[in-house]
Amino acid sequence: MRSDWYWVRHGALLQDPGRYAGRLDLPTVPPDVVAARRLMSQLPQGAVWLTSPLARARQTVQALNPEANAVIVDDLTDQDLGSWAGRRQSEVHKANPQIDWSTPSNIVPEGGESFDTVVTRVASLIERLTQHYPDRPLVVVSHLALIRAAMVLALDLPNEGGFQFDVSPFSLTHLSWSGPDALGERSDDRLGVWRAHTTNRVLT
Repeated sequence: MRSDWYWVRHGALLQDPGRYAGRLDLPTVPPDVVAARRLMSQLPQGAVWLTSPLARARQTVQALNPEANAVIVDDLTDQDLGSWAGRRQSEVHKANPQIDWSTPSNIVPEGGESFDTVVTRVASLIERLTQHYPDRPLVVVSHLALIRAAMVLALDLPNEGGFQFDVSPFSLTHLSWSGPDALGERSDDRLGVWRAHTTNRVLT
């Protein structure tokens, strides 16, 4: 069985980039029509479209393919940043001197979830949807944290490694997995093989 994942990050937010977004339902800057057409040309015909429930992801689907009829998947929503959402990053850092910001993956925002938790969520989601849509290409419109988590899983990196990846708004990351049909069979070895075909591709 093979599963191709075309991860698309939503468009740029209509918000100060110095603020945390989290699960605030913020709109996007309307994407350039030419850029949208070029990105759409890199996506497979006959794919299953999946989207985060947040408006910025759904608006991006609409800009790319108004006829996509994308399936809304709750587990594709952005990292829950709790009380940090909407606040300036510099303000949050200043207000939390006790936090070791050098190891960001295990930091839990007040009332939110850590990046480690996001990685676990994405691992479960990938396994579930790979089995639900066997041998179907998937176009997934989601968020920075989730695409970084997918890269961590595909490349078998420590979770901290996810913060090394740039994932620009309206960019494409194409990952594929090939492996046994019976994913329910557990062993100490990683099942199947991941490949990274394209990362953070922006077509302007």
